[in-house]
Amino acid sequence: MIRQLFNRISRKKQDNNIDTNQEEVNVERQTANYDEIVGRMSAFFAHEIRNPLTSIIGFTQFLEQDEVVQANPKIQHYLSIIKDEALRMEALIQELLSLATTDFQRDNVSIVDVKYIIEKTVIIFQMQPEYQNIYFNTSLLEEVYIKGNADRLEQLLINLINNAIEACGKDCSIDIFLEKDSENVSILIADNGIGIPVDQIDQIFYPLFTTKDTGSGIGLPVCKAIVETLGGTITLQNRLPKGTEVRVEIPLIKHSS
Repeated sequence: MIRQLFNRISRKKQDNNIDTNQEEVNVERQTANYDEIVGRMSAFFAHEIRNPLTSIIGFTQFLEQDEVVQANPKIQHYLSIIKDEALRMEALIQELLSLATTDFQRDNVSIVDVKYIIEKTVIIFQMQPEYQNIYFNTSLLEEVYIKGNADRLEQLLINLINNAIEACGKDCSIDIFLEKDSENVSILIADNGIGIPVDQIDQIFYPLFTTKDTGSGIGLPVCKAIVETLGGTITLQNRLPKGTEVRVEIPLIKHSS
């Protein structure tokens, strides 16, 4: 039911048959209302689900240490499934909370070294065994600074790289480029995955819209919200001969001092 609601919202946002200025104002107001609904619903469901979920994870971890469980591989297997699914739900809840609370990060800003955050994020992935088959190709400028929230920038990069990895599968190659002009810092993240259907690209940043069978439809809207708190823009397009590239542009601070 919730997905149907947001599908209707997405279709409303795509309505390009606006004939008058008054209608444009009305659509902008409705869009703002929809965004507020997204935030309120996200916070509500996240709060209501997190408490019992925390208990489930805690008791699962407790049972894993039980001698009876450790002596029974079948029970261990089932318990592992319960724990993994609970942790997956916890990650989804965190995404919901991120979507609901991104605006509160606008005030917690500092001067951020973009190159450092990118390098740190890549190392996080390279240190994990499940990502050892992924090739990262980076081309990063020196002395590139923005004004923003460093934790949010890192979260943005983690989300975008995760999306790229999910699109690639085996033999994944991810390009990360850091560029700048006189006004903006540009971060480009590209993969060699399956790409996005052309007729769905315009919907990709709408809450709960997903092209994946198991996707939540929250990750990219969170990315868009983070970029907006940084005063920037985010665009996505297919890459030839295959893959997807995401470009993030954020206002540049020309000097770190």
